Amino acid sequence: MTLYADGKNFSADSQLVKLLVGLLRKDIYVAIVTAAGYAGQPERYEHRLSGLLEGFKKADIPPEKLEKFYVLGGECNYLFKYDSKLHRLVSVPNDDYQSLQVKAWNSDKIALNAFLDVAYENIKDCSIQMGLADQITIIRKELALGIVPLEGVTLSRECLDEFALSTQRVLKNYRLVQERSNPKSPNIPFCAFNGGSDVWVDIGNKLIGVQLLQEYLQANGHETLHVGDQVSFVFTHA
Repeated sequence: MTLYADGKNFSADSQLVKLLVGLLRKDIYVAIVTAAGYAGQPERYEHRLSGLLEGFKKADIPPEKLEKFYVLGGECNYLFKYDSKLHRLVSVPNDDYQSLQVKAWNSDKIALNAFLDVAYENIKDCSIQMGLADQITIIRKELALGIVPLEGVTLSRECLDEFALSTQRVLKNYRLVQERSNPKSPNIPFCAFNGGSDVWVDIGNKLIGVQLLQEYLQANGHETLHVGDQVSFVFTHA
């Protein structure tokens, strides 16, 4: 399920506010795993989740229960925890929750940049082939690459799918070539997806994100419930 409409923020009158507060009240960890990647910018997530955080302020819940709320952004790259005293999200250091595998490919900036370069070139070529080069903006982040239509432009589902699927194919082929030519090269995981009105290519994926949370929160598979697609929850008993 999706927390809010495409391009919107979490509404304070959403029925999900009461449901998520109810889970926290029962001593259950709640984590939102999202593709939105804002490195070192918890305020960006606070803005997107403003209605939910407002619900936390109004809820009659002990602080230690509220602090069982987490946000994992960029698929699996940026972890934040709710601070009940500040009523804000605060960053969790990478060393506290990232696995050795994640740290390995995150530390190889040359390989990461080369990987995103391949994605960029394919997206650029794809936009030219479809006659959309003057209708989109390509946004490059530390661990992601996105295609956003210009104001007033609506991209069809077929065009968005073509961007995502062609980039996925090109990156898989690139990764195979790299593995054959240099077995020691990092096996960089990624996901390329149609976001409804845009397309994003992220380093990492939600599967890795859920696994990191399970390890960090010491939750077994039978204690975890994952719900959703583009935005996800992880529920685990304390």
